[in-house]
Amino acid sequence: MKIPFFGGQKKGFSKNQNAQETVNMFLELDSSETDTNISLIRVDGKKLFLNLPTVPILSMLEFRGILYVVTQTQLYKVLFDGSYTALGSVNCDIRTTMTANNVGEIMIVCGVLGYVLNTNTDTLTQVTNPAFYGSPRVDYLDGYGVLVRPNSQQFYISAYNDFLTFDGLEFATNGSDPDNLVTGIVDHRELVLFGRKTTSFWFAIEGTTFSLDRRQGADMEVGCAAALSVAKLDNTVYFLGRSSHGTGLVYKLNQYVPQIISNRGIEHLINSFNVIDDAFAFTYQKSGHSFYVLTFPSEGKTLVYDASIAEPDLAWHIRETYQKGRDRASCYAFAFNRHLVGDFESGTIYEYDEDTHLDGGQPIAWYRTGQHIIADYKRLRHKEVVLNFERGVGLESGDDPLCYLTYSDDGGHTFITPRECSMGVIGQRKNRTMWARLGQSRDRVYKVFGSAPVKTVLNGGYIDVEAGKT
Repeated sequence: MKIPFFGGQKKGFSKNQNAQETVNMFLELDSSETDTNISLIRVDGKKLFLNLPTVPILSMLEFRGILYVVTQTQLYKVLFDGSYTALGSVNCDIRTTMTANNVGEIMIVCGVLGYVLNTNTDTLTQVTNPAFYGSPRVDYLDGYGVLVRPNSQQFYISAYNDFLTFDGLEFATNGSDPDNLVTGIVDHRELVLFGRKTTSFWFAIEGTTFSLDRRQGADMEVGCAAALSVAKLDNTVYFLGRSSHGTGLVYKLNQYVPQIISNRGIEHLINSFNVIDDAFAFTYQKSGHSFYVLTFPSEGKTLVYDASIAEPDLAWHIRETYQKGRDRASCYAFAFNRHLVGDFESGTIYEYDEDTHLDGGQPIAWYRTGQHIIADYKRLRHKEVVLNFERGVGLESGDDPLCYLTYSDDGGHTFITPRECSMGVIGQRKNRTMWARLGQSRDRVYKVFGSAPVKTVLNGGYIDVEAGKT
């Protein structure tokens, strides 16, 4: 029979109820097939694109065919061939965000500091206007830079197509609820303003004292738990939410309605963290998958939602860089037809690449812990397990790539010593990845893992069991 093996990250409050984990793998669904309609695919590797001399990579923006990169101390201009130019000094940290306007200005905001790059002259200027107060995040709407004044209910705008100029009267108050603003993002030419417990929507208007007006009747009773968790993907906005009733759920906007996309296991994991307000997110689309990548730097965890999968129980996985806990990617940009990410520790920019089987030179340690195998809590004799990997992928050295199987008979709390099996040397595509004589159990949880630097696709699993009478 088939093993109930496939699924997303869902381990919750009790391992005895659900011990499922999916690390450095994501699901591929194909309804046209029967036996291989669900597969687990190892995440892309990261290959070197560029090493910059200052660290770390904080933010990247592709603008008019050029990549602009902010590190802690420098702003760089990067061309398609990997050549770069330092454009000026900055003083930034993980809170750094960027946006651009129609006249070729890029605004960089890091907390209370702001910088403006004129891309026509490559001139970098620090914002010193007294009506600039900083912001958790910066965005652009119909000619204006849009910012949130920290620790207040106010948001404000720059002059029209001029990020260096601010008027102290060009602000508004989000006053429907006594709720400080957390952040804002522009989507479909509307400004979405997130408070701690509520959210409102604003749109651009002409011929008035202030250039934005509130969308009446669209307020939400959900706010944002982390200013940098807001990100756009698939024509909507994703964010880590909070309300007057609690926190730690992940949402996407369905027009003006917040829709929960986290599952119970993800919510339990987030609520086990001590710090979530420093979480940040980026999004990208690759090979038909749309990923929302949410990292909790204080907790050392990266949780990823695949928007191409409708069922939240299947859509989540965890990403980890070897011995780092979290994934090494700190920011993302699609530039030069490449999916580029910056490293949170070094000045390295990597490219996501499915044919690269290392994570910046480190192994990609993947694993999947499956569902409980129970038959009325009767004793089951496990004769054989066969996992249908794509075989014959082989190591370049000609050696066997290995994977490992282990199992738990106490509800997923402890596992036996793993047993290895070959995934097939190069060209050896017919042999099976199989383990036999696996003992007896009333409640069995299987876990498979590996890190061989080869293409890794798991297309199914089968088990031969014999039920006892008691």
